[in-house]
Amino acid sequence: MALSSKKLRAKSIWLRTKSKKLYVIGSMLYALCSTLIFVCGCASVLQKESVLAVVDGNPITEEDLKYSLNVAHRREDLSSAGTLNLSEYVQKLIDDRLIIDEALRMGIDQYPEIQKAIKAYILRESVVRLRDEEIVKKVLVTEEDIISLYKKNNEQFSLGMIETTSEEDAKGILEQLKRGESFGDLAKKYSTHISKEKGGEVTLKRFSLGSSIAEAVSSLKPGEFSDVINTSGKYYIVKLIDRKEAPDAELEKVRGRIEKAIRKQKEKERSDEYLKYLREHANIRIDRELLSTIRLDGGDEELKKWSEDKRPLVEINDSVLTAGDFVAEAARFGRKSNENLINNWIDSRVVDREALSRHYEMKSDLGDMVNRYKNQLLKNTFIRIVIMPQISILDKTMEDYYQGHQKNYIKPVSFKIQQIIVKTMDEARDILNNLQNGADFSWLAKNKSIGVEASKGGDIGWVTKAELTESARKIVDTLKPGDTSPIIKLDSNYGVIRLLGRTEVETKELSEVREAVYRGCFDEQYNTLFDNYVSQLKIDAKIKIYDENVRSLEKKLQR
Repeated sequence: MALSSKKLRAKSIWLRTKSKKLYVIGSMLYALCSTLIFVCGCASVLQKESVLAVVDGNPITEEDLKYSLNVAHRREDLSSAGTLNLSEYVQKLIDDRLIIDEALRMGIDQYPEIQKAIKAYILRESVVRLRDEEIVKKVLVTEEDIISLYKKNNEQFSLGMIETTSEEDAKGILEQLKRGESFGDLAKKYSTHISKEKGGEVTLKRFSLGSSIAEAVSSLKPGEFSDVINTSGKYYIVKLIDRKEAPDAELEKVRGRIEKAIRKQKEKERSDEYLKYLREHANIRIDRELLSTIRLDGGDEELKKWSEDKRPLVEINDSVLTAGDFVAEAARFGRKSNENLINNWIDSRVVDREALSRHYEMKSDLGDMVNRYKNQLLKNTFIRIVIMPQISILDKTMEDYYQGHQKNYIKPVSFKIQQIIVKTMDEARDILNNLQNGADFSWLAKNKSIGVEASKGGDIGWVTKAELTESARKIVDTLKPGDTSPIIKLDSNYGVIRLLGRTEVETKELSEVREAVYRGCFDEQYNTLFDNYVSQLKIDAKIKIYDENVRSLEKKLQR
């Protein structure tokens, strides 16, 4: 339930004076720092990015606006946000900043879950930057790489191919070939491949041959045939008739795909190489004797016993994987072998350790990202522990809200419609003349209409006005059940519609919209509580809005 202004003020004061002496000292330091930041800090910030407002010395920038839009799941970037009311949105950011500062005064930033989330965020972003530095930026795809792979994969082979489902049959055919019998004749007689009618002759590019056949063909000279090749449960004998280089003209069509494939392969090779380097420079100790005794296929009692085992199984510098941790890892990743599980854990830890050792968070870009992420956590946690517990939604609350917002729960008018669609205006005139002379609408629809619903006599069922084309929307309200419209434009075609029936305006029962009403009640109470807190916090706050910068950004977005 919403609190009175006096109660809110009292609660705010209680929150701020949890430790009165520390708060007074902290307030003095905070005010001094805020003044220094406002006077000295904002000038340097302004040089980097546009400051839209300052709240108690804390600048709100264009970058903060971008981040807030992303958090709010707005898919469009700022360049497509021309319709956004920036003045209102900047005010929202000011409100958020006041809540964040209140959360800091309450010490929410020291909560273990906040600290843990920030550490996890820094680690995640640091690993991304490490990969970019050590893998992505150190991989180069050259023109020579692209041309070489293109020529290799797109070399064209004219082959004779015999396919069988039995290794014994294939060996028998091979003996006949060695005695000099015709490859084409044997293919027609024994092959199960679709090319048998052509004597087994096919023309294929290397990439479509499969690795086993491609390897065998590479060693053949024109006229030679291979030994029996086993691939995917079938047995092949191939004969090289001719080979041609890949045509240069087709390279551009596949360049992007080839470059992507090369980069992926090189990044994997570089990643494997870098992981090997990190492992070699880490102090790794594995208790092989303990590992050999762990059985993951035992019963529930045995697994429970292992899950409580605190003995160190793997140690990497200051990181430890206990036997119990290992069993938990195994439960998460399923059927991997013990060795694979150990290696995955080691790889993860050496990468994490190296990423954190580089302290990317000390650089301005990640430092700013961490600060914005932390502020979002503070705001969300404040809402969860201060505002949310005060929201109370009873049946009476929902009934009152429903009665006061019934216009939000109206069923739209629906129309039951038949339509006939034709391609030209002349056809539409003929249709309308026939209808006016007594022709059956359903028969004409089945025999003349090009619409998908023609087989149903043109019946499109019950639809709302929003589901109709613009021309149909304009005409449908003028029709009574049984009336036929004049000719109307339906997208790129022409047609007529017939109104079979319509519903009247009707309000949905509470039972039908209970979930929506609950959300409405929740939002109303939440917004009231949030706005009241912000109003109280604004009383003592120093807020400066740079209207010129806001207007300048608005103009930039509208171009």
